[in-house]
Amino acid sequence: MFKTKKLNRIAIAVAMSVGLSSAVMAQSTTSSIRGNVATETGTIFSGAIVTITHTPSGTVSTATTNANGVFSARGLRVGGPYSVKISGGEFAPVQYDDLYLSLDQAFALPVTVQATSNTEVIQITGSASAVAGFSNDGLSTNLGLEALGEVTSIDRDITDAAQLNPFASVNVSSDGDKSLTIAGANSRFNSLTVDGVALNDRFGLNANGYPTQGSPISFDAIESLSVQTAPFDVEYNGFTGGTINAVTKSGTNEFKGSIGYYNTSDSLSGDKNGDDDFNLTFEEDTFVGTLGGPLIKDKLFFFIAYDKFEEVAPLDDGPVGSGALNEEPGITLDDVAQVGQIVSDLWGFDIGGFNIGPAEDEKILANIDWNISKDHRAKFTYLRTEGNAINEQNGNNFLASDNVLGASSTWYDRSEKVESFIGHVFSDWTENFSTQIKIASTTQATGQDSLNGAEFPNFAVFLRELDGDENYLSIGPDRFRHGNSLDQEFLQYKFLATYAVGDHIIKGGFEREEVDIDNLFAQNSEGSYLFDSIADLANATASGLLYDNAVSNNENDLRAIWGYNSNSLYIQDSWDVNSDLSIDAGIRYDWYESEGSIRDNQNFNDRYGYSNTTDIDGLDVFLPRISFKWFATDDLTVRGGIGRFSGGSPGVWLSNSYSNDGVISDGSNAFGTILVPTSPDAATGQYIPQDVLASLANEAPDGGVNALNPSFEIPTTMKISLGAAYYADLPVVGEGWLLSADFLYNKLDNATYWYDQRCENPVATSPDGRGVYDCSDGPEALIVGSFNGGGDSKLYALSATNDWDTDYGSFDMFSSYTYSDVEDIGYGTSSTATSNYSDFAAYDRQSPREGTSSFQTEHLFKIRANWKKEFIAGYETKVSMFMTRRTGQPYSYTFSENNACVLDIGGGKCARESRNDDAGHLLYVPSGPNDPIFASTSFEGDAAAQQAFFDYINSSELAQYAGGIAPRNNDNSAWSTIVDIRIQQELPAFNKEHTFNLFFDIENFGNLLNSDWGRVEVTEYEYERDVVSAKIVDGQYEYFGLNSIRSIENLRVRQQSVWQVQLGLKYEF
Repeated sequence: MFKTKKLNRIAIAVAMSVGLSSAVMAQSTTSSIRGNVATETGTIFSGAIVTITHTPSGTVSTATTNANGVFSARGLRVGGPYSVKISGGEFAPVQYDDLYLSLDQAFALPVTVQATSNTEVIQITGSASAVAGFSNDGLSTNLGLEALGEVTSIDRDITDAAQLNPFASVNVSSDGDKSLTIAGANSRFNSLTVDGVALNDRFGLNANGYPTQGSPISFDAIESLSVQTAPFDVEYNGFTGGTINAVTKSGTNEFKGSIGYYNTSDSLSGDKNGDDDFNLTFEEDTFVGTLGGPLIKDKLFFFIAYDKFEEVAPLDDGPVGSGALNEEPGITLDDVAQVGQIVSDLWGFDIGGFNIGPAEDEKILANIDWNISKDHRAKFTYLRTEGNAINEQNGNNFLASDNVLGASSTWYDRSEKVESFIGHVFSDWTENFSTQIKIASTTQATGQDSLNGAEFPNFAVFLRELDGDENYLSIGPDRFRHGNSLDQEFLQYKFLATYAVGDHIIKGGFEREEVDIDNLFAQNSEGSYLFDSIADLANATASGLLYDNAVSNNENDLRAIWGYNSNSLYIQDSWDVNSDLSIDAGIRYDWYESEGSIRDNQNFNDRYGYSNTTDIDGLDVFLPRISFKWFATDDLTVRGGIGRFSGGSPGVWLSNSYSNDGVISDGSNAFGTILVPTSPDAATGQYIPQDVLASLANEAPDGGVNALNPSFEIPTTMKISLGAAYYADLPVVGEGWLLSADFLYNKLDNATYWYDQRCENPVATSPDGRGVYDCSDGPEALIVGSFNGGGDSKLYALSATNDWDTDYGSFDMFSSYTYSDVEDIGYGTSSTATSNYSDFAAYDRQSPREGTSSFQTEHLFKIRANWKKEFIAGYETKVSMFMTRRTGQPYSYTFSENNACVLDIGGGKCARESRNDDAGHLLYVPSGPNDPIFASTSFEGDAAAQQAFFDYINSSELAQYAGGIAPRNNDNSAWSTIVDIRIQQELPAFNKEHTFNLFFDIENFGNLLNSDWGRVEVTEYEYERDVVSAKIVDGQYEYFGLNSIRSIENLRVRQQSVWQVQLGLKYEF
C-alpha cells in the first residue's frame, strides 16, 4: 500500500544528530520509539516490520507500520545500544545501529527508505553525540550513563546532576544540606521518582527534598536521569516545581561489575577564603560495588549495587577556641566547662562538648529483569537506604534570644531507613495495544534522637552581653526532639493502557496510593528553662519555664496515627497532525480520601463557629493539559504547552491537625523564681515542678490548635511554556550550534498559608497602613487556609550546545543563562504550623501578600564542558567542568521584634511573641527625623542615637526605601561563582576487557587557584535582617534598640567557599 506524505528533515536531524527526542513521556521507567517509514519523495509504507533489539540483553520487540506508515514501540529499556531493522515492504531494508534511548522521552525515528526490490540491508550508525547521553530539550534535561559519569559530585548526590537543568539551582544550608529549587519553587514542591516510585520527602521534614539525609539511591545504580520543569503529559503529577526521574541499571547477557573507593578529608580541603579561616576536621570514605549479568541468557537478568558512606563531619558552630567554622565570640570553652561541671554535679547530666560523631549511609539495590516472552517483560526492584547524620542545634529554647550556642547534648542523630519493593509488568497484547502494571510498597522510618538522651529538659544559661547582643549556652535536648519519631507506609498501584490508531496514540490510566502515618511530635514535653546567670544555675533557680505536653503528662498520648489515599484517572491523545506537527492533549482527575480522625475540640468550635476536624477527605482537582511540537523549518523547532499541576504539599502540614488538637495537648508555664528539681518526678520521670505538672493534669484542656479551614482547596500551579530550538552555523565560533530559547510562566492558585484564628482581622491601623492585631484571646489557633492566588513566576532561559572532534581531542559544551522573576506569599518553609506561620519576613503575617520568593535565583549562568583524548592507546583521559555564576540568596529588612511586637496591640511582649521574633514584619524605613511617622521620642529622644540610626539607613540598601516599607526579598546576598572539575583516567587492568578508572573531583576549583575566589556568603535563614525595634505611640513609630551591624547582616560563610578534592579509584570488569 502506498501513500504520499512529506518528511521533515529536522526530525531526522533531531533524532540522529544530537540525540534529542520528541514527545515527552511520563514518570516511567522505560522509553519508546515512534517513527514512520517513507521514501524521500513522501511515499509511505504500511505493513513494514520493525524489529527492535536491545543489543546487550538480546531483548527483541517488534512493531508494524499502520496505514499511515507510522510505528510505535513502548516499554523499552532505557539506554542501549539498540538495533532497529525495518523490512518487509517494497523497499530496501534499513538497519539503524547504536541508538540510545533517553528516559521520559519517545525517540523520534523517521525512516527514509529506497523503493526497490533489492533486499540488501542499508546500515546507518547513530552518532557519538547521541551516545554521550546528555541532552537539553527546553524544559527537560536528560543524562545517560556517560553524562552521569561526567558530573563532579563529592557526596555523589543526584542533586549535582539535576542542577544541569537551566531552570534548576542548588542552595546549601549551614549544615551542608543541598536544596534543589526548580523554576523558583520551594524544594518541598519537587518530586523524585526512582523506577517509577516516589522517593521524595513527602512528609516534608528535610530541606533537601529527599526522605534521607543524602541521595536515596547510589549514583552507580542509575542508568538514566531526567529533570522536567513543565512536562505536560497527564501521567505527571505530585509536584508544582519540577520532577526528577531516575531509572536504575539492569543486567545484560554479559557479566559486568565494578568495585570503587572514594576518599576526601580536611587534608584535601582548603582552609581560607578572603579573611576567613576554615579550621575543618573531617573525613569521608565511600565504598561502592556493582554486579550484573544473565541468570538465563536472553531471558532473565540481575543487577545489584552497594554503596557505603562514612563521615566524620566538621564542626559548624562552637565557642571561641573550638575550631568551629563559625565561632561565637561571646562564649568561651571555660564557660562550657563551668556549666558542664555544675549540671553534672546537680543533675548528673552530661551536657556534651563540641565534637561531632560519625555519620553513615548504606544503600542497596537489586533488580531482576525477566523477558517473559517477546510480548511481555517484567522488572522487579528492591531498594534499601539506611543512614544517619548528626545535626547541630542550639536547643530552640524560646526564652533565649540573640546568640544561643548549643552544646552537643542539644544536637540530635537524624536516622532514616527507606525500603521499597517494586514490580512492573509491560505487555504488548497486539501491535497497537499495550499495558503497564505497577505495584510498589515503601516504608520510611525516621528517628531524631538527642545525643545524650531526650529525658531531660533544655537549659538556656545567660553568660554575658557583647556588642549589644545577649549570649547564651544551651544544654539538654532540643525542644523539638523531646518526643519525635515518624513511621510511614506507602502502597502504590498503577495501570496504564496505550492504544495506537492511525496518527493517534491514546492512553489512559488509573493510579492509587495508600499512605499510613504514625507520627510522634511532642515538642517541649521535657520543658525549657531559662537561667539568668551561671550563679542561678548553680542554685538550681530559673527565671522562666515553658512546658508543653499531653494533659496526661505522657508524651505518647500525642502520637498521631492517620493516613490518606490519593487516586488519579487520566486520558491523553498524542496526535501526529502531520510530519511537522505533533499535539498532546489530555486531562487528569485527582481525588483524596482520609483515614483516621481528628479529635473534636468543643472550645474551638464555640469560639470560631466551625470544627477543627476538617481534613482532605473528598477534595479533588481537575488538571487539563495540552502541548505541541512543531518542526517549523529544517532548522527550527517550536514547542510549547499549557497545563495545570498539583502536589508537593508535605504531609506534615496535615499531620499538625491530628497532633495539635488542643484536647489532648496543652501547656503550663511558670515565670519568676522557679526551683528546678534536681531529680526526676517519680511518676512521670520529668524534671518539672510538681505544681506545673499538676496544673497541666488538673485543668480542663484548652490547648493550642492546628486546623484546616473548611474552605481549604488543593493548591495548584498553571504552567505555560513556549520555546524554540534552532540549528545554526555561526560566524567565528563555528558551525553545528543548537541554540534554544524558552519561556516558562507559573501561576499559583489556592496557595497554602497560615493565620492565627484568634485575630483573623485587625482591630486598628498602624502608622504605615498595616493592620494591628489583638491575638490575646484564648490559646493559639493556627489555621491552614487557601489564598486566592499565591504569586506567579516568569522565567527565561537561553542555551547553546555544540561538540567538536579535533586533533587535540574531542570537546562538547553546553551553556545556559536563566533569568527568573518569582513571586509567592512566603509561607510553607518548614514542617510545623508555628514555623510556617512565622519563619519568613512578612508584610502582614495575618494577611498574605505576594512578594519576591526566597527561592528566586534572579540571574543564573551555567557552563558544562568536556574534553577527552587517548594519550594511552585504548585508554581515555577526560576532563569535565561545570561552572555556575549566580545572584545570591534574597533577603528582607525587618523590625526586630524580640519582646517588641510592632503590629500587636500594646506592643512589647505579646501573644504572638515567639512568632514575630522568628522573622519580623517588614521594616518601615523613615526618611529622616522629619518623617511624619517617625516619633521624636525615638531612642529616648537621644539625637546622637537617632543620627546613628539614619546614618545606618543612608549607608545601607535601606536608603532606597526611605519613606516606605522595605519590600520582601528585594535585596540579594553577594554573587557567587563556583567551578567544579572532574578528571578521569582509564588505565589497563588484569584483563584487556577490564579497566581501572582513576578520579579526581575538585569542587570550587577557583578557590584552589586563588583564596579570594569561590566565596559563598549568605544572609541566614529566615533570610532576614532585623534592624531595630519599635512601638506605636500616638500614630507614629517610636524606634529603639538599633542592632549591631554584625547582628543585622546575619551573614554566614558557607563551607563550600573553600576547595575540596576527592580521590577515587574504580575497577570495572
